[in-house]
Amino acid sequence: MSFYKKFLSTSILSVIDQGLLSALNFAIGILLMNLVAKDDYGLYGQLYAGGMLVGLVVDSWIAGPLTTVASAVHGDTRKSLLRHYWYKQIAWTMMMAVLAFIVVEFIPAATHYSNKSWLLALAFSAYVFANGVREYGRTVGFIQSDIVSVLRQDGVYVSLVVCGLATLYFSKHFDLVAVFLLLAASSTLCTLASRQHFLAHTTADVEAHAKEEMGQAIADHQETISGHGRWAVSGVIVGWLSNYSYVYLSGAWLGVAAIADLNASRLMLMPIPLAVAAWSRVARPEASRLIAENDWRGLKRLTLFSIAGIELVVLCYVALLLFALPWLEGHVISAKYSGLDPLVMMWGAYFAVNAARWVGTSWLSSGGAYKEMFYLGSVSLCMVWVITTFSIPRMGAPGAILASIIVEVFELIVVWRYILPRLQKQARTHPDEY
Repeated sequence: MSFYKKFLSTSILSVIDQGLLSALNFAIGILLMNLVAKDDYGLYGQLYAGGMLVGLVVDSWIAGPLTTVASAVHGDTRKSLLRHYWYKQIAWTMMMAVLAFIVVEFIPAATHYSNKSWLLALAFSAYVFANGVREYGRTVGFIQSDIVSVLRQDGVYVSLVVCGLATLYFSKHFDLVAVFLLLAASSTLCTLASRQHFLAHTTADVEAHAKEEMGQAIADHQETISGHGRWAVSGVIVGWLSNYSYVYLSGAWLGVAAIADLNASRLMLMPIPLAVAAWSRVARPEASRLIAENDWRGLKRLTLFSIAGIELVVLCYVALLLFALPWLEGHVISAKYSGLDPLVMMWGAYFAVNAARWVGTSWLSSGGAYKEMFYLGSVSLCMVWVITTFSIPRMGAPGAILASIIVEVFELIVVWRYILPRLQKQARTHPDEY
């Protein structure tokens, strides 16, 4: 099978997988918009964004180094390596879950003094831990190029959540605590159901020999692991602050209801970032291989293929959504969220730029340019804060999206015009480092 056919078939499976998760997030969002108060939905948006930060941090600290070393080992050594990082994943996820409980329960500013109970903090921390453990199973599947097992695992998870949502809906117990507890329980049951398949990927036949080779592989890449891990975590934190600070800045200036409007309009376009994430899962390993081989012509073909496909999806989806929005507002979306058309169009422009920028950022990750990503994210974060200081008080909720669009355009130019060409030049000058 040719590269493009294999890449396309794998991408389609990954998009189907992310489509399931996207549809699930959409359903949860629609139910919350219709069944809970607007302020509660705004609070859900804040907590969900915080949960994404936790996932990104753990993924950068665990999956990034794991991918670096896994590409250099095979067979039993790779299985032993995956088991080794599994224990790290549990420890890190547990620490982040405890931190999530402390932040939600004891730092009122994190939730804008919303009326909440300690049960919400407990439910959210349980969700953070269970979701982190489930995500590692997905990471193993992608590293082992077993997309079918990832799809199977996520199918089980979605089925469990859908059954739980139906139960909550008909029993009239639909609130934030119940939703986060349901997501935590579903992740736990999904992990247990996938246990045998996970063990097949992480149990070595000759454990002692595999551990010895694994230790040597980690030692050989220790400098890369430490450097990438440190800069990757710092980079995702500033990147998250740049992309999601609008949630907290809007809440500070306009109140939690404004967050609800922004999240409701962004929810309509949620399939786009999830489709881009699905593409990234498949494309990044291939990009890493091309960069390691200094095959810049192949990387250029992959880039053009990726951007063309992603932008086509973005344009078609936004056009379809704008056409269907009047019907959605009349039959699906609560009357509390009418008049979202301008926000949806602005989010569409944001994601069109974001998708092209994300391709470049993924190549930077594949090339190990985490330090450059951290510096870029830091500058972007400062820009977001400066622009929103002027735009939100004058324009309201649209000002938050406008600030995000301006920063995305800036990052797009810097990544494609300056950072990636320099990475390519360095790789040609010092090929042994890549």
